[in-house]
Amino acid sequence: MLAIGGMSLVLAVALELLGFSGKLDGLVSIWISKSGLAGEFRGLPAYAGWLWTAPLAFGLAAGMLGSRMNWRRGVLWVTTLVLTVAWVPVLALAGYKAAVTTPLLALVWCGLWSMIYATRHQEPGERTD
Repeated sequence: MLAIGGMSLVLAVALELLGFSGKLDGLVSIWISKSGLAGEFRGLPAYAGWLWTAPLAFGLAAGMLGSRMNWRRGVLWVTTLVLTVAWVPVLALAGYKAAVTTPLLALVWCGLWSMIYATRHQEPGERTD
């Protein structure tokens, strides 16, 4: 769990430092500015995305690895991604531009590798019938 969550955060930090998320976040900003909401949009502080991403990456990995059925893992993964994407309209209503690309990449990566590990690894005491 710690390895999957940690590597997801390392990937997100690396992609942010390389500037990968800038283009997609720019598209989100353009979409927000054309939404018809009045006022000036401010950017969120840089640490705000990480306050969401770090606990959620470890929590998603723990939840998915602790679930026994693939459909449950899928529901956890999709719910986490939907909650993260839901930042955009909620923060737009509050007058902020959301930087959502980096958290999404970290959570997609975390969910993918949690799903792969959980489906290929057998826990002690599990039946294989």
